[in-house]
Amino acid sequence: MTRIGFADHLFLRMHHGIGNPVFNQFLWRFDTALSSSELGELHEDLTRGLLSRAVVAPVLPTARHRWIASDTSLPLHLAMVTVDVSAIRTWAEQQITDRVDPEHGTGWQLAAAPLSDGGTIVSLVCSHMVADGSGMVAAVRQANREDVGVTAADLGPQPTVLNALVEDIGDTVGQITPIVQWVAKKAAGALSRSAAPESPRTPAAQPHRSDVDTRAVDIRARNGDSRRWSPPYVVVELPAEQWRATAAEWGGTSNSLFIALMTAISEASGRARPGDELRWSLPYSERDIGDLDSNSTKIIPVCVPVAEPGDRDLSRFRKASKSAFVDFAARQAAGISTESIPLPLIQMLPDAIVAKLPMPADGAEGLCSNLGHLPDDFVTIGGVRARSVAARATFVGADAASARRLGGGSTAWAAETDDAVTITLHGMDPDRMSTDEELRRVVEQVLSRWNLTGRYW
Repeated sequence: MTRIGFADHLFLRMHHGIGNPVFNQFLWRFDTALSSSELGELHEDLTRGLLSRAVVAPVLPTARHRWIASDTSLPLHLAMVTVDVSAIRTWAEQQITDRVDPEHGTGWQLAAAPLSDGGTIVSLVCSHMVADGSGMVAAVRQANREDVGVTAADLGPQPTVLNALVEDIGDTVGQITPIVQWVAKKAAGALSRSAAPESPRTPAAQPHRSDVDTRAVDIRARNGDSRRWSPPYVVVELPAEQWRATAAEWGGTSNSLFIALMTAISEASGRARPGDELRWSLPYSERDIGDLDSNSTKIIPVCVPVAEPGDRDLSRFRKASKSAFVDFAARQAAGISTESIPLPLIQMLPDAIVAKLPMPADGAEGLCSNLGHLPDDFVTIGGVRARSVAARATFVGADAASARRLGGGSTAWAAETDDAVTITLHGMDPDRMSTDEELRRVVEQVLSRWNLTGRYW
């Protein structure tokens, strides 16, 4: 029996309408055609793997939901019509549908289509509740192996009502323990503060940002275009050799170059000015290929400077990233939690109460998810290596109003193969990133600062 984690429950609530459902998607782009039999074999192997799971509500409301093996899956979708290479992103968007539903055990779908240049595009869509990016990578790697380490059966079957009740009581007791400890600690702290004068608190450091010009933004916001906007979507494929050489030339790494590009995009789009600091959220995972968890990714915040357009030095970004990772590791080793309220308490609250809670804001400009160099047993399907792989997460139904409430910014993913580094970007500022074309122009301008050239999907 496997209980869902806090992050899993967060994404489940999004499926229930508290926010927007989040779906992850990988796209493999091949220069040659793939046979339907090879794709069918991958689908069958994925069906036996950890993506094939269903979430089941507890008998006791205070217990966590549980994962069980799913006995169903969405069929492999093979397009009969050739997709023009200029329409890959449109086709990719069409693969994300409400049929992908973790509560019905259909939390993922595999699809493929022939391309007008003779190649093939393959899509794997997954509810973020079912798997994060590293979970999807692990699932495909397991599917591509002859010796499979874990399967959906390892999640356990649906228990009887009596067994479920007994297990739920045990889970509730386990969840209540940290809550009681937190309440006792708070009470002790309150008593000590009443007995002694309280020392002044040092506020948490916040990145410095100037007041950017909002006049054009205000005009757009008043024009009532919120219902027509959806997050702009850009995919650019860069030669891997050029990318690595550029990172080394300017004193950085692949990761620091990626963060520098995203910071420059914020500056070029008018969200920040040189001399400001921006905080980015960097996903980090130590997942083992056999882990049963759906979401094991942790977020590391990093503050970086906004440079002048002509400044290509990456050493500051590299230093800031290293410092953030070292600090994160130290906090993990010391068992320091950043949560003001125990996660089990939040997880116990019903949706109706959670929906009324204010959404916390961490001041981040957005997400920079660097998946690094993808392993061969993920990049290869049916013995054929993909030229490039693109990854992203998307909020279904996100509109301008919800994006403004979150503070705008952008989210981006970098995925590397032997031949290419592919960056996928979603603009989340409806007033400065209004269309795909507008965002692409900014991306092209920023890439040119480092003399980088790529092809756009």
